Amino acid sequence: MERRKRVLSVAAHGDDAEFFAGGTLAKLVSQGYELHLAIATNNERGSFRLSLEELRAIARPEAEASCAALGGCGVYMLGYTDGDLIDEKSTVLRGKVMRIIREVQPDIVFSWDPFAPHETHPDHRTIAWATSDAVSFSHFPLYHTEHFDNGLKPHKVAEVYYYSKAQWETNLVVDTSETIETKLNALYGYHCQMVLTIDDILHSARAAGVPEHRINLIDPYEFRPLIAAGVKAKDAALGALHGCAYAEAFRHDKEEVPALFKDA
Repeated sequence: MERRKRVLSVAAHGDDAEFFAGGTLAKLVSQGYELHLAIATNNERGSFRLSLEELRAIARPEAEASCAALGGCGVYMLGYTDGDLIDEKSTVLRGKVMRIIREVQPDIVFSWDPFAPHETHPDHRTIAWATSDAVSFSHFPLYHTEHFDNGLKPHKVAEVYYYSKAQWETNLVVDTSETIETKLNALYGYHCQMVLTIDDILHSARAAGVPEHRINLIDPYEFRPLIAAGVKAKDAALGALHGCAYAEAFRHDKEEVPALFKDA
């Protein structure tokens, strides 16, 4: 029986992959790919309402709910503290990501882009470099040799999809018109993160001088129509530039046939 192709998403937080690549991940699953999600932190600072302990307790259940909505196979949780990922030694974090790559043996990896300018979140920057480095060296047998004591093998990743926030970085646009609702359902699995998203918008509105009576009209717990409207507007704007209803953008890196093996 032919092995199913596999996708591994490596994100800093629950909802990173879903916001930036949920439609594409769902599309790959619909094409027969096996999906695995890896999340570096526990999202335990992602709320204005819940405690650190409450957020830690729901990190995995919410990630699993989102993974199930996408049709994924499972979730790897690295368990780092939200916001403090930068404190981990880079080679240690690289090794943890590399271990997952060697276990999953993915054909495609998704993650944050280490070369993206103006990225404000230190967790995003940190996991981007760890993932990029792990992808670069996971097929080298002398990197993290401790992995092979458990039967893992070196693995070469053929493709990487880096989330693209700017048009000039984008070299691949994926039509996600048929999977936009799956993307939204995956986001809804992160209930606390969706409440946080609306709460954060309200904080920004307040700081910008929006009158309090208008802010009070919004209930963050009724987030579904608000999240759907925001996500659809963003993805529709990109889609309109490329002739489709909804789309997602990436900086795409794919292994090419070496010149040595090309016909003269």
